Amino acid sequence: MGKGYPNVAMRALPLISLLLLPSCGWVNFSRNVSNDELRLRSEVRAYYDEVARAFASGNAEALSRLYDRAIARPMNREQILDWARIFFAQHGRASFKIDHIEFERLGYENAVVVLRYRVETSDGRGGFSAIERSNLVKRGRRWVVTSWEKIPPIMSE
Repeated sequence: MGKGYPNVAMRALPLISLLLLPSCGWVNFSRNVSNDELRLRSEVRAYYDEVARAFASGNAEALSRLYDRAIARPMNREQILDWARIFFAQHGRASFKIDHIEFERLGYENAVVVLRYRVETSDGRGGFSAIERSNLVKRGRRWVVTSWEKIPPIMSE
């Protein structure tokens, strides 16, 4: 068994790797991402940086201004402002952290983003997390959310 064993193992290695290959994730590097798409992604991410700053400062007005004036679903802008005032009064400043962002659609004037995020409060009691699909539009030079919906978590998460 001394001399033949390494040769058998070396011949079996490609077979084992073929069996394990389907369990590995697949990454497609063939799609070219244009400079315009990179810039648009950066702009939308900058929107979420503004959300983080509003939570960090505990500024309800700044947070509500990040939503379109005509937003109606699931809350209108006045309801968002009321929620934010109550939230910051009860829990103080908070941190907004993005765990995952996915661009379902991305254009020069609108975007659809799936966002997994969490909000951690300074008092440790009012934190929450969610997965949401947000519709954003560009108004002048700024992005704003026109609507959003919660997405139920997948069982494995």
